[in-house]
Amino acid sequence: MRTKTLNYLAKTIAWKRTTDPQYPFAAEVEGERCIIRLNDFPSEHLYTLLVNGKEIVSFDDWSVKWSRPAKEKTAGQAAPNKSMDARRKQRLSSKVVR
Repeated sequence: MRTKTLNYLAKTIAWKRTTDPQYPFAAEVEGERCIIRLNDFPSEHLYTLLVNGKEIVSFDDWSVKWSRPAKEKTAGQAAPNKSMDARRKQRLSSKVVR
């Protein structure tokens, strides 16, 4: 597959999260496989865009035309336990002197 000459930074791209921490985002643009590589920042640019395995451009600032998926919560960022909050409120309300 031949890589077309496109200004990928100016294109609207909806990226999807991958499971590879070195290549955390992927997308398909006009039939071309695009991936974002994290580099050794600050000695290198933060990101490199690869299209069909070929380095296209390295950059530091994410394009305003690109959308990243929301970061997934880790186990340590789990939502608070609502049932525990309800029990705590019930306990506090029962201690109120009337």
